[in-house]
Amino acid sequence: MSNGKVNYGLVVLVAVAASVISSLVTYKAIAADKMKFAVVDVRRVVFSAKDIAALNAERQAQVDELKKMADEANIKITAEEDPAAKKALSESALATINAKKDTFDKIHASGLQAADKRINDVINSVAEKEGLDVVFAKEMLVKGGTDITDAVVEQVR
Repeated sequence: MSNGKVNYGLVVLVAVAASVISSLVTYKAIAADKMKFAVVDVRRVVFSAKDIAALNAERQAQVDELKKMADEANIKITAEEDPAAKKALSESALATINAKKDTFDKIHASGLQAADKRINDVINSVAEKEGLDVVFAKEMLVKGGTDITDAVVEQVR
């Protein structure tokens, strides 16, 4: 301070220097700790998961049930000769099928959420067991990391 004025240039310079020094100290502390990271082939895990296989089978059964409902409704609608009754049958069948589809969609979405949580729990469990700090999706990295896919697949089967 000269003549009672603050030298803002000097204040900024000191602040920048302190920030750089702080960043270097933080970097050295992290580098010294040497974080361990892994990769997991999420796609392979999902395709191997028994939960997902069961959901896919259940979904196919739901689709088959909806097709059967639609076929039965079409037979009734085709057999009806009165245009007003035909329209009423069509609207009723469509409402019933759509309501059933909405129920199936909610069940499926809930199952997918549960399967996703289970897969993430298994990945976290394997990572913790292996002493790993970070796990990346294998598809996101070109090189590096311990591949824990086999260990995860073994637990989700």
